[in-house]
Amino acid sequence: MVAPMESPPPPSVHPRPRDRGFTLVEALAALAIFAFAVLVASAFLQAHVQAARRLEVRSALVHATETTLEEIRGGLRPMVSANLDRAAEFGMAPGLGLSTSIKVESGGVADLFHVVVTSRSAASGQPMQVAIETMVWRP
Repeated sequence: MVAPMESPPPPSVHPRPRDRGFTLVEALAALAIFAFAVLVASAFLQAHVQAARRLEVRSALVHATETTLEEIRGGLRPMVSANLDRAAEFGMAPGLGLSTSIKVESGGVADLFHVVVTSRSAASGQPMQVAIETMVWRP
């Protein structure tokens, strides 16, 4: 003979404490982990922004130096030593500044000159400099 099946107990009116959601300790632990992740991500983002700024400044320095040298080679600038403020020409912020110095010396041969073009600026509080040294023939 088969025993009769017992019916399951009636559902409780009050849910068990574990069925109500997260405890305060679990919520605080999750919040602490999230805060740590945000802190680490912001540090990486800040480092990326500084690196991008340094790269932008270096690019402007190289461009200013090469442009100045080409102006000398092409005869658009006189073959004399000079200091130039070229921040506005190359999109640098006014406070950062971009100065370019030109140093011209005789090359020892008629119409041959030793030219050094140096551009300077700063990025993230660190000074940066790019220099190109060459010989220019000007008949």
